[in-house]
Amino acid sequence: MKRNLIYLLLTTLTVQQALSQTVIEKWNVTTIAGWEEDNKTMDGIGTKAHFTWEMGSCAIDAADNLYVIDQINLRKIDTDTKVTSLFGLGAMDEKYYDLKLKELPGNDGVCIDKEGNIYVASNKDHALYKIYPDKKVELFAGAEGYKGTDDGNRLEAEFTYPRRLCIDKAGNIYVTTDYSVRKISADGKVTTMAGKPAQGDFKPGSGKEATFREIKAIAVDSKGNVYVAQNNNNGGGSSIAKISPAGLVSVFVGDINQWEKEGVSPDGIGKAARFMQINALTVDKNDNLLIGEKSRVRKVTPAGEVTTLAGNKTSDWRDAVGAKAMFRNIGGLCIDSKGNILVSDQFCIRKMVKQ
Repeated sequence: MKRNLIYLLLTTLTVQQALSQTVIEKWNVTTIAGWEEDNKTMDGIGTKAHFTWEMGSCAIDAADNLYVIDQINLRKIDTDTKVTSLFGLGAMDEKYYDLKLKELPGNDGVCIDKEGNIYVASNKDHALYKIYPDKKVELFAGAEGYKGTDDGNRLEAEFTYPRRLCIDKAGNIYVTTDYSVRKISADGKVTTMAGKPAQGDFKPGSGKEATFREIKAIAVDSKGNVYVAQNNNNGGGSSIAKISPAGLVSVFVGDINQWEKEGVSPDGIGKAARFMQINALTVDKNDNLLIGEKSRVRKVTPAGEVTTLAGNKTSDWRDAVGAKAMFRNIGGLCIDSKGNILVSDQFCIRKMVKQ
């Protein structure tokens, strides 16, 4: 018993020492596009543009243009904060003219390759679509309208409720379904990396032996490690699992069975960290994982050390530095070529710049 207590004390001290040596980063949060709670889809520049409350996944291209799924629309925000609707119904310009755009083929996840092609996931069609720079749309993967779990060639494979997407530097695309992670290699082969078709309690393991709860977000680092956020909607917490390129699933940070408690620091190392509902993930150039919770942006180092960059437990809007800033409901995270963090928030786009 005494030996266990000594070990626990030494472990606690080691964690505290590591956290005390962490350099506190200061990030300034500003609103760069959108502002009103009128739930319109209207193009314009900066705060003259309007977004809906249901802001979702985002992706960024090589020229730092941001693409955001805004309910049933795909919006583009360029580096001058000009907002343009590319696909979707009910979009207007500043003079309130209907833009009469084509319907967005998928509105659950989005990623962009090096050539500027956009990929979107369609939960309702059980398929993925590819949008070329000239706005030509084609079926990219899955049997449109049919659910399934078969692997194989991308146009012969089947998906069930594909949702979130990410892409690595080699052009491989990773897709989440409710309870599994699929990989579409650059040569078009679909394989199941991890998970099973049915929901279960989260269980680490190898490949299809692992089980997940609700998978909410996905990201991939430079080494091919895939990170998925899962939320326990039955009174538990949220955590992030790590999937190695070989398909080995392990707990990275957080504990899906432990909800954050009042008065306890949300930051920590590995399983000691606590999270609110996680909605978005992305990875920076140093393989740090950035996490978008409902009202906070967090950072996780490759060693599993979690710190809070901006926001707090209050769900609202406020432009400020660090914990004084507020987010209403984060839906997506992206990082531009300068290292700035772009956030899709309710009714608006926020930008985080390191001070």
